[in-house]
Amino acid sequence: MAFIEKESKSLAVYVAPRKYTASARAAMTHILSVKKAAGPRGILLPAYIGLSKIEGSGVFDPVRKTGISYAFYRVNERLMPDLDALEAQLKTGNFQLLFLIHYFGCPQVETDSFIRLCHRYGVQVIEDCAHTLLGGLSGKRLGTFGDYAIFSIHKNTATVDGGFYLDHRGDLPDVPQDENFRIDQASLEMFASTDVLGASQQRLRNYGKVSGWVGQLHGQGLALFFDRIPEGAVPLNCPVIVADGKREALYFKLMENDIFPTALYHTLIPEISRAEFPQSHHVANNILNLPTHADISDADYADYEAILKRSVQQIFTA
Repeated sequence: MAFIEKESKSLAVYVAPRKYTASARAAMTHILSVKKAAGPRGILLPAYIGLSKIEGSGVFDPVRKTGISYAFYRVNERLMPDLDALEAQLKTGNFQLLFLIHYFGCPQVETDSFIRLCHRYGVQVIEDCAHTLLGGLSGKRLGTFGDYAIFSIHKNTATVDGGFYLDHRGDLPDVPQDENFRIDQASLEMFASTDVLGASQQRLRNYGKVSGWVGQLHGQGLALFFDRIPEGAVPLNCPVIVADGKREALYFKLMENDIFPTALYHTLIPEISRAEFPQSHHVANNILNLPTHADISDADYADYEAILKRSVQQIFTA
C-alpha cells in the first residue's frame, strides 16, 4: 500500500458507527432486550420521564416492554442528578445499566466524571441524545462518553420517524430488520439530504436570540432553565421556568398568537410519585419550552420577540 494514496480508502475515523432504527425508542428497546437476556440486573433511570396520551413514553415504554427491572435516581430542579444518592444505588450491585438523559440537548452533569462513577461500580451507561442530533458542534460530543447512545432523527429534522444508536463496546447484535425496528427508507433519504450542520447552527443562533429575550424578562415571570450552555452544545429548544403557576396560561396565550411551545414534560409517568420526587414534579408543573428550531429565520425575530414579551406582560399583570 502506498504511503500517501491519491484518494481516501477508508475514512474510518470520520465514519460514525450508526445503527439506524425506526426511532430512538426502538433503539432503546433493542439495547434493553439484549442486556436483559444477558443477566438479571436492572437499569437506573432519572426521575424525570414524560408521558404523552398519544405517544406514551419513549423512555419508559421500552423498559416496560422488555421487563427489565428498574429504579429511579433523584434529580434536582435543574435535572442534575443527586450524585451521593446515586452512588449509594450504584453500590448495591443491583444494576447493570444507567440511563443518562441529556435533557433538551445539553448535559446536566460533567459527563466524563459521571461515566467514571458508573464504571467504578461495573455499571454501563446509555446516553439518551434524542434531543441533540449531532451531540454538539465542537469538542467531545454527547453520545461519545458512554457505552451506548441513542439518537432521534425525527425530533431534529423534517422526517416522520427515524433514529439510530451507537455501540461503543461493540457487543450488541444487529437490530432486527422488521417493521418495528427498521427505519423508513424515505426518512433515511430525507436525513441524508438534510444539511444537519447548517440546521444545527441556525438552531443555536435562534436559542441565543430567544434566551436573550427571556433574560430581559428575568424577574417578570420567566427564568432560563440553563444558566449557561456548554460551548458547542445545541439546545433542542429554549426551556424556561414560568413563575406563579402560570405556565398553562402563558402556553395558551402564545398559541393564540401562533407561537407553539411545548412543555417537556408536563406529565410524568405515574411511577415517579410526587411524594418521593417533589423536585421532579416542580419542574414538570412549571417548565415551558420555547421553539428555537431551524425553520425560524432571522426575519421572524422581531415578531417573535414582540409576541413573547407582550404575552408575558399580559399574563403576569392580569
